[in-house]
Amino acid sequence: MKNFNVGFIALSKASWATPEIERLRQSALESLKALPHEIVHGDALTTTAAEASALCAELRRRDVSAVVVFMATFPVGAIIPVIAKELPVPVVLVSTPEQPQAGGMWTQNSFCGSNMAVHTLRKLGRKHTFVFGPADRTGELVRQPLGVLKCLADLASAKVGLVGGRVPGFYTSNCDELRLRAKIGPEVEVIDLIELVDTANKLSAEEAAQGVDAVRKAASVCCAKVEKDLEPAGRMYEAFRKTARKYALSAYAVRCWPEWSDIFGIAPCSTIGMLNNDRMVSSCEGDVLGAVLMQMEASLSGGIPFFADLISFDDAANTAVLWHCGAAPSAICRSFKETTLNQHFRVDGGNKKGLTNEFPMMAGPITLAQLDEDGDGYRMLIASGTALDTEPFIRGNPLNVRFDSPVARLIDTIMTGGFKHHYSIIHADIGDALAELCRWLDINPVLVK
Repeated sequence: MKNFNVGFIALSKASWATPEIERLRQSALESLKALPHEIVHGDALTTTAAEASALCAELRRRDVSAVVVFMATFPVGAIIPVIAKELPVPVVLVSTPEQPQAGGMWTQNSFCGSNMAVHTLRKLGRKHTFVFGPADRTGELVRQPLGVLKCLADLASAKVGLVGGRVPGFYTSNCDELRLRAKIGPEVEVIDLIELVDTANKLSAEEAAQGVDAVRKAASVCCAKVEKDLEPAGRMYEAFRKTARKYALSAYAVRCWPEWSDIFGIAPCSTIGMLNNDRMVSSCEGDVLGAVLMQMEASLSGGIPFFADLISFDDAANTAVLWHCGAAPSAICRSFKETTLNQHFRVDGGNKKGLTNEFPMMAGPITLAQLDEDGDGYRMLIASGTALDTEPFIRGNPLNVRFDSPVARLIDTIMTGGFKHHYSIIHADIGDALAELCRWLDINPVLVK
């Protein structure tokens, strides 16, 4: 992914600039420097359109991905159009609270400056975010907005490897590639399943052994009946990794059935989980938008998502079960000692071929989401809840979730709205961040509350 550098511009009218106003600039800047981004800035308050133009040129040269505009005081009005036109990156406006100073002087008028700026930005067709708080908390205030903007930048450079296309009849996995590229950013690289098989067969013995070792370490227990599947599983895993490097991929969407187990001898479920462990987000059944959503969740939370079906719900308990057949990443297991490499319970009638990684998942706050095409654009279903301690009452990876909203409302929203049957879950409370991301990308957020 591209480096995410952040520009910083502190605005003031020249006649309002005082040592105290300069101290506010320095305080805000020092607070920003605590964030995990390179902060590109000038050495003084920006007070004229000419100074703003010069600083914008430097920020462009340093390839900033976003700019924090700090309203130290009410600025010269002509500065905002300069920033909007000469620095084509997302804008985060920051204003600070203030009290009248000696003699009743209103020395900053900081909020009013941002109020003027948002009107100008809107007229110029530029989106923005606004935060408000003390200068020394600027870094804390802009952390989430910048996280959303970094996600935007990551999506702009993302590339999803669609291996084999979608599975038969799963129109839910269809994706308009050019719409995705134009409106959200990721590119789709179509890769034939045979290329993965050929890459796996041509691996050296050393590469294959490296893959087998990784597969063994992906779970605590390896059933004796799948020992024969470890060699092809190791080759499959290394072939995916090698192909990702070849095409500079950031994610996969995999047609995991029906041909895969016949051509390769095993199912790719455990491999998909291992790729997710590696933070190469990977969806099942050729769902490209599912993979893109997983990237969004991973970027916003720093966690590893779980691609799942919603298979049952209980109105009385206000819960629903999210599940998939053994492709969950073991990084989100309840306890590593409970992870087991096993035969797939569905492929070829069940319990004949590997390889799944079966385990219960960890409890805690979660956000469920789904990204779907909607008219000429997109919509996103968002619901929050708590993953409960779930015993493995069925094969694969079950997770019982108690939602913050009535589960009946969630089910009604899904079924009346015609949403897809694939969801992505992240162990984090990122509903607000996803909604903000939707605003930047013109995605219609469907919030279930």
